Amino acid sequence: MAAEEFTAPIITVDAPSLGTGGERPAGGRPAPRPLAPRVVQQPVSAASPKRRRSTARALARKVTAGGALLFIGSLVVVTSLPAQAVRAPDTLDPAIAQIDGDAEAQTLGVADGNETFFARDDVAVNDLVAAARMSPGELAAFQSVADAEPGGSSYGGDPAFPQAWGMLETSYVQTPFPELDQLRITSPFGYRPGGFHGGTDIAPGLGTEIRPIANGVVSAVWQGNNPGGGGYTVFIDHNIDGEFFQSWYAHMVPGSIRVEVGQVVDITTVIGLVGSSGRSTGPHLHFEIKNGDYVSFDPMLWLQTREQNLEFR
Repeated sequence: MAAEEFTAPIITVDAPSLGTGGERPAGGRPAPRPLAPRVVQQPVSAASPKRRRSTARALARKVTAGGALLFIGSLVVVTSLPAQAVRAPDTLDPAIAQIDGDAEAQTLGVADGNETFFARDDVAVNDLVAAARMSPGELAAFQSVADAEPGGSSYGGDPAFPQAWGMLETSYVQTPFPELDQLRITSPFGYRPGGFHGGTDIAPGLGTEIRPIANGVVSAVWQGNNPGGGGYTVFIDHNIDGEFFQSWYAHMVPGSIRVEVGQVVDITTVIGLVGSSGRSTGPHLHFEIKNGDYVSFDPMLWLQTREQNLEFR
């Protein structure tokens, strides 16, 4: 009996991913298969979608926060406005409605011919020096008052021109030489050899201009015949914070006096020039002040108590 011939079985593979499929004998060498085309994809960053999402989320938060701030700000503005500003037009105050609807009501009128201005001095500390200076018009107005009253005595502690004196009250005082930083004192107030010295001798130099210590009225002018030996001398009455003071300026250059009795002066007026007239041994100003009791006191110490920044040498 002849042996039956062996026939190799055929195995069918249905796997396209492994090749094109087909048949191959079992236990045989697999037929070569074409490789599937290789697709190379560009790498995609995994963080990009997350970044886009976080950016959008941050933008949404900013928009939400800005809207909230605008809403809160509108509440503040509304609550701070006056009631008339948020009323309906038919509930406005009649006066406000008139201003809104009447053009003539918006015109600024001037009462009694006086204009009102908002000046820097309205909100700042007043400059006492500027306030003490008088304009030519002010000087003329005060001078007319002094000219209309008879002059009284320059001695005794009472103003010689009381009406004008009463109008010249001031708080500002200065030295007779406001432009000098240092004052050379040759003889102070008080006792010295030969007797009591009722003033202070200041020696800034021959011909230096002398100015009043404050606004006032000239009560006496001595042209070289002062009985106290002061030579060419001027007395001025002052109203300082409502109190009477009289200042003396002695030993001036002959012919240099520029004021006269009854003249209203301010802190810028030049009285005369430093000289050596009368009983004097050299050019200086004898500066003396009397109070309401007509008693002399230390003028430089008094100026220092008036917060004057003085430096003596």
